[in-house]
Amino acid sequence: METINEYMQLKGYQLCDLQNRSKVSTDIYEAASLYKAASCQGNKKARNFLMNLQEQINVLDNPFNAESVKVAINDSGLDYEAIMEDKQSECVEQGIQRDQQLAIEMNITKAPTVVVFDLNNEDRPGVMIDDFGSKTSEEVINSNLTAMLEAAIPEVAEQPTINSSTVISLDKFRR
Repeated sequence: METINEYMQLKGYQLCDLQNRSKVSTDIYEAASLYKAASCQGNKKARNFLMNLQEQINVLDNPFNAESVKVAINDSGLDYEAIMEDKQSECVEQGIQRDQQLAIEMNITKAPTVVVFDLNNEDRPGVMIDDFGSKTSEEVINSNLTAMLEAAIPEVAEQPTINSSTVISLDKFRR
């Protein structure tokens, strides 16, 4: 709900506007379905698709519609027909439900949120970062993310600079 509220405010919608709330909710679920379907063709291509879709909608200010989706899919080197078929599949639906459950278990309440685990040392706790500052440029996000990781993982940096992170245990979230 917080993600939907934030997006509605970003777009200038009133939070009590049920018609726009319904459209935003539907669009977010559709985007999640498309992303999950794209991941059937590879995670790297799926991430690329998500970035291309965000560019279409948030940067170029195109509406979230079939044309914007098709451009994002084609720009990502994905098979459009396969994604349109896969997004309706039971596998995609189950994947979305697993992701929602994992987000609930990890207490993720806002977007974007990044959870980082040290796969070389699985006994170490993970780090959840959900505060990237007020600006959303890639440079600012990368700078904030680096600083937060350095603060949460002391051996990476001698002097931590930002401590807006939550440490979580990997054991609970292993698949």
